[in-house]
Amino acid sequence: MIEIDNVLKVIDHLNRHLRGYYVLGGSWVLYFYRFKYPNFRYALRTLDIDFVFSLYVKSKKIKFNLQVALENLGFFPEIVGTATGYSYATFKGENIDIEFIIEEPAGYKERILKLDNLNIDATPLPFVSDLLEDIIYINVKGTEIPLPSPERFHIHKWIVAQRRQSYVKKQNDLIQGLEVLKICNANKIQELTQNLKRKRRTLYQKSKEEIKGLELY
Repeated sequence: MIEIDNVLKVIDHLNRHLRGYYVLGGSWVLYFYRFKYPNFRYALRTLDIDFVFSLYVKSKKIKFNLQVALENLGFFPEIVGTATGYSYATFKGENIDIEFIIEEPAGYKERILKLDNLNIDATPLPFVSDLLEDIIYINVKGTEIPLPSPERFHIHKWIVAQRRQSYVKKQNDLIQGLEVLKICNANKIQELTQNLKRKRRTLYQKSKEEIKGLELY
């Protein structure tokens, strides 16, 4: 699919300006793990790709028209009206949609956060900062793809699962978190979970118990 090659071009653009300040999120993380962990396989259930930005991106002194770059590659903004204006956080391609997500600033309750230095918007979400704590890079066709480490991704999935309103999405997060355990370092998982702050630890433990109840863990 030519759109995947175009996604790699988007990553090349972002690497030139924002290396170390973003990672991929969602199911595509599991797909790209196979290039580092050859025995790991996970079937994609969605072609949507999430790019997760650090909050520092907003104040970074760059001027790159990412919207134009995306449009040149065949991804066009889905304009969504909100109470505070219009959101350009999602760009739709023929088969693949790209969504931009950013760490949620403390006390911020709006649905969009404008990134004027990139000429796009991003959707603020809680807990995504965890994905940026330990970035690994995987080379695919000469492109360095930034991904959260498997351990961080696993923990994140089991934390956000407990905040899902949709039963299907919750189950998907639980299963993805379980699947990625296959390539996690057990000692690192133990250390990270022991150091989770109270709210995160409670959410993680709830997911762990639910997985045990399903007899999958």
